[in-house]
Amino acid sequence: MNLPETETLLSLIGSLGIGTLFGAGIVYFFIKSFLPSYFSEKGKNLATKEDIETITNKVESVKTDYARILEEVRSNNQIKLASIEREKNTKKEVYLQAAEAITRSQNIVPSFSNLNINEETITSGMTNDAGIIAKIQIVGSETTVKAVTNFMAAISSVSLELMLERMPLIQRKKTIETLESLRGKSAQEIEKFISLMKNLNLQGNYDQRTWELINKNIDFEQQQNQKFQQEIENLWHIQNKEHLEFVNKCMQRHFEISELLPEAILSVREELDMTISSEAYLDIYKSNIEKMKLVFKMFLDNIPKTIEPNKAN
Repeated sequence: MNLPETETLLSLIGSLGIGTLFGAGIVYFFIKSFLPSYFSEKGKNLATKEDIETITNKVESVKTDYARILEEVRSNNQIKLASIEREKNTKKEVYLQAAEAITRSQNIVPSFSNLNINEETITSGMTNDAGIIAKIQIVGSETTVKAVTNFMAAISSVSLELMLERMPLIQRKKTIETLESLRGKSAQEIEKFISLMKNLNLQGNYDQRTWELINKNIDFEQQQNQKFQQEIENLWHIQNKEHLEFVNKCMQRHFEISELLPEAILSVREELDMTISSEAYLDIYKSNIEKMKLVFKMFLDNIPKTIEPNKAN
């Protein structure tokens, strides 16, 4: 600023007066000191409010997302639980039916000892039962499938073994039945000739040739009858001995197969959450088997004392 300009400014200030100059100073100080601080604080307050709204929105969003995820998890868990329950019910149905089929299959083994039952009758249910038991292959665990497979394989193997050993007994039984039938016919012929002799006596017929012929036929039939009787007794002697041995073998095989069953039972109970102490179950099961063995031994010991050769099967 040059000298003429300075003089002009001083003249202007002088014309306005000292009050005006002081007032202008206050206004200038207010604008310079207070307003920037005020607007700065207002800006901070505005920013804080916007931040709170943003945070609040984010929190609400997180809560919504969490509720949605929680519902999805809950729904998925319900679906999984329902699926597990359906699977367990399916297994239970399969295992209950299979248990009955396995019991029937197991009882086939001792049934071979009954020579009055033909093999077709004994094995007729095996096909249907095999289909029921095969369902375990679909729903069973590895341990269950393995145990049941081993059990059924043992039954099949033993069944074939016993069928072969049973054949001579069946054939001899048929031979005995044939001889008994011939013996019966011979006895009927003897009765017929005796009846004829009675009629001749009543008629007063004493023709020597007729009577000789009748007596000759009676002697022949009596000889045949005695022959058949002797053969029958000899065959029954052999049949009884071998049949008892076969009965014993059938039951021993039955006991051996029964010892394979607990592994399958315990595995199934574990799958169905029906757990039991394996040691306790095995003790119960083995104790029962031993009782059965004892009863069967007593049965065999008493048979020779009560059996009649011509009544055995």
